[in-house]
Amino acid sequence: MKRALTGLACLLVIASALAAEATYVNVPGGSFVSAVRYEDSSAATAVRPFQMMVRPVSNAEFARFLHEHPQWRRDRLPAVFSSPGYLSHWQSADAVGAVQLDDAPVTHVNWYAADAYCRSQQARLPTFLEWEFAAAADDHRADARGDIHRRLRLLEDATPRALDAHALAAANVYGVQGLHGANWEWADDFSSLLSAEDRRGGEDGDSLKFCGATSLAFNDREQYALVKRFAVLSALKPGDTLANLGFRCVRSSP
Repeated sequence: MKRALTGLACLLVIASALAAEATYVNVPGGSFVSAVRYEDSSAATAVRPFQMMVRPVSNAEFARFLHEHPQWRRDRLPAVFSSPGYLSHWQSADAVGAVQLDDAPVTHVNWYAADAYCRSQQARLPTFLEWEFAAAADDHRADARGDIHRRLRLLEDATPRALDAHALAAANVYGVQGLHGANWEWADDFSSLLSAEDRRGGEDGDSLKFCGATSLAFNDREQYALVKRFAVLSALKPGDTLANLGFRCVRSSP
């Protein structure tokens, strides 16, 4: 009987570990013309296959990370990685507080912590091009960017009415959910999205001038929802946090 209970306990531990493991799906990659004009090029870019989390990292998942890596708690974070707003909305240093928020995407988390979380999962943050490639899909097309009705709906991104802000919103053709949800997401290469000379307003706070400069760097300005995300990310510093900025991880395919 004792042996049977021990075996059952092992199964429960394994089941718990599997439940805590984030789900990744395959994104096949391919030839892709970005809406962003990288290095003045409008040519197609080869996106390599990768795996992406189905959903953004949740408060509960990030709390587990803090339990395993307490140096990333807001009360223990080294000064070099600290941010005034880092997890400032959580009730305590290691818990969001409200149970109903456990499954909500974690926000108020800086790039350093997001990068550390993904590394702890043997993963990484996606490049902006990888994120854009996955986000171009809808539930039945790999590239739905030409759909004017979809573009109009995407104007509501970063709001509770966003295209797939609801937790049960349909996954896209790759099985990824929430890429156009109420919260935006960090990219691994956010700091290199614009060259130094294009970062007008990065130091002097002239956001209008900065956004005006940014709009010139696009192949397709009709993708306004993506333009906003690109402009915001390229203006951030790694220690910055926002109330509507979270993240998800990816893994390079073999």
